[in-house]
Amino acid sequence: MTRIARLAFVALLPLAAVGCVPKRDVALADIPKLAKMEDLMFAQANVADPQFKKIGQPTYTDAEFAAFVEAGQKLQATAQKTRTSFSKGAEFDQLAARLEDFARQLTTAGEGKNAVAASQALSDVKATCKSCHKKFRSRLGV
Repeated sequence: MTRIARLAFVALLPLAAVGCVPKRDVALADIPKLAKMEDLMFAQANVADPQFKKIGQPTYTDAEFAAFVEAGQKLQATAQKTRTSFSKGAEFDQLAARLEDFARQLTTAGEGKNAVAASQALSDVKATCKSCHKKFRSRLGV
């Protein structure tokens, strides 16, 4: 293989790998079926991370409020699944319960189109995720 061919192969390898990554957008009904903690964490990140960019905005569109409702519902389901299937003890379960509560608040804020409450709920969800990752990430295998 020539040097140029090797360089082209190496340059295209990441693109091929991206095509092999499984889709992580999990339907709400499928969250209880997740069998691995890693899949659950990726599902949470897939739904939450895009919303975190919206923290602090003074207003949101109807589409953004609808996305908050969906994100809140999915985060509630992932938090429940975390506690019932992947518990790491009382402290872990408390963080999952907090996540579920803040996700419920996000759902309510989205349904009521309350920008201040939505932003606060997103901030609380993010803080809870960060706190859990700081304490447990190395033990979660993700």
